Amino acid sequence: MAGAERSRLDPVLIVGAGPTGLVLAIELARRNVPFHLIDRLAGPVGWSQAIFIKPRTLEILSGLGLAPRLYEHGQIVDGVDLYSDGRKVAGYRFAELDTPFPHILSLPESDVIRILTDRLEELGGSVDYGVEFVGLSQAADGASAHLRSGGRDHELEASWIVGTDGYHSAVREAVGGDFDGTDHPGLWAVFDTHLAGWNKPRNIVCAQLDAPIVIPFPLGEDRWRIYFNTGATGGRMTGPQALQVAGERLRAICPDARLTDPQDPGFFRCHSRLARDFRIGRILLAGDAAHASNPIEGHGMNAGIQDAYNLGWKLAAIMAGKAREDLLGSYQAERRSTDREIVASGEEAYARMAVEGRELRQELYDFLSTGEGRSFAALAESELGFAYRDSPIVEAAGDAPAGSPRATEPGCRVGDVPGLVRRGAPVALHDLLAPSGMTVFLFPAEASAGDLARQLDALREAAARDDDLALYAVRRASPGQNDMGEDVVFDTGGSLHERLSADVPTLCVVRPDGHLGLCIRPPSPQALTAHLALMYG
Repeated sequence: MAGAERSRLDPVLIVGAGPTGLVLAIELARRNVPFHLIDRLAGPVGWSQAIFIKPRTLEILSGLGLAPRLYEHGQIVDGVDLYSDGRKVAGYRFAELDTPFPHILSLPESDVIRILTDRLEELGGSVDYGVEFVGLSQAADGASAHLRSGGRDHELEASWIVGTDGYHSAVREAVGGDFDGTDHPGLWAVFDTHLAGWNKPRNIVCAQLDAPIVIPFPLGEDRWRIYFNTGATGGRMTGPQALQVAGERLRAICPDARLTDPQDPGFFRCHSRLARDFRIGRILLAGDAAHASNPIEGHGMNAGIQDAYNLGWKLAAIMAGKAREDLLGSYQAERRSTDREIVASGEEAYARMAVEGRELRQELYDFLSTGEGRSFAALAESELGFAYRDSPIVEAAGDAPAGSPRATEPGCRVGDVPGLVRRGAPVALHDLLAPSGMTVFLFPAEASAGDLARQLDALREAAARDDDLALYAVRRASPGQNDMGEDVVFDTGGSLHERLSADVPTLCVVRPDGHLGLCIRPPSPQALTAHLALMYG
């Protein structure tokens, strides 16, 4: 494959060293894929708007070994309360979410960047700061990037160029990519502060949704980040004016609240935009370069990290010569669909926040007064429900038994399962997933150790093209003297059988990004071969 040969020679160029670019670089680095990560700034950003790490993103970052570092400085947020006319009118909590991380972690993006950069350096990678992307040219099997640093221009040959360089993406502009959507009127402000007299729980976000909106987000070290709509549709607002307005708004939630030692506010405007194409030839877009949504919902940084996590394993497979370039069609299909949902959700939120949106706000409060509404809101906030059911590389065959509420459909993220046993020791499902390749779970009919070994050998032969693949047989029985080796996992409580609807003999394939790619009944080596051919070409 000519493209694969070129890919082994030239690196992937990643333009933009925010969370999206850093996660993509980490994904490539841990698979030994050559890359070059640049950023036009002289160093990491010192302050940024984003602060919320959602549960799905926490799962991803935990898989990269970063959970302890994130929690060292972050503030756990267990729920949201909504206020109107000075009183609490609705709320929801995250405790019942099906995840090891049933909460949001509040941590400034600048801290996330520092933690990701440290991890990248541990893997042998680095960021080349002070390098500006100024243009490109493409060929069938690669691209040439025009870069500028230290007052000099130079060229870099790349197999692929990935634009993770934000809303004003120079990469997107260089390929003339359409960025469809709208720019919203109104000026927003944000600043960090301490709050005196604040008597609300620090682990709950208290949002005043009556127009004009104000939301104080808790940070670590007894600090808060205040977002609010200034109400100014034109011109600017001075810093002192903004602080005065914010203080008045906060007192609608907590009458004794006072700003102490506030920073100077930053001002911004909001956008709802989505790139028409996430891939243009050898150019790929991710993060804010591909989509812009309502910052109050806090999806932006999270969606970018999830873009990178989806793209990383696919790009690595292509660079290794394992997959054809067609695999990137699934990146467009899967992530653009999900990011479109996020942009649409932000549009609905804008409508509710408008002065004329009182009826819409009341509908929301009424919905959140029901158990269904609170569960829906918590799941939507968590991003755990985003799925790739219509992906061209997701498939299912055979009749599924009646599933439990926690059963996973093909295309959906596979939630973690505790209580498994392998080699005599407890293990969680997410610890079994292959770091680079597919993970195959065989739920066999009752079989002797010899028969089971033959079934596993047949599946290994069927999947020979994926040398990073992990393969396990999952048994319900408790392990004992007849423990059948490291390829056997004991599901003593039946949780994994329930999770993957495997009450009958079943074969499941979990992708490197943790989504269920294949579920087939009965198991078949031929089906596994066909699925890998569908995925890799």
